[in-house]
Amino acid sequence: MKNAYTISSIARQLGKVADKIDSLAMGVQDTEQGASDVSEVYQGLLLDEVEHAQILTLELTRLTTESTGEDGSSNADGDGSVFGPGELTAEKTGENGDGGDNGQPEEGK
Repeated sequence: MKNAYTISSIARQLGKVADKIDSLAMGVQDTEQGASDVSEVYQGLLLDEVEHAQILTLELTRLTTESTGEDGSSNADGDGSVFGPGELTAEKTGENGDGGDNGQPEEGK
């Protein structure tokens, strides 16, 4: 797999950041009751670590997508949509081509 070492490294780093987030969240919780100025410091540090986690997640996603050979587009049009042309607006027929049950229960047909 292309980028396997880098993906592994980022995943380990993401785990470490998650541990820091957990520790800082507990610090915020512990200091919220008494010292609001200390709590604000913890909250700032917590938000910084959340940002780091987001950056690492985006990079991990990019590397994984790159290593699997995906180009980011999911359909033939290349617009990134998981739906093909007309899939959301075309009328679907039932399993047997009967036009569907229109939401009616089986005994109501």
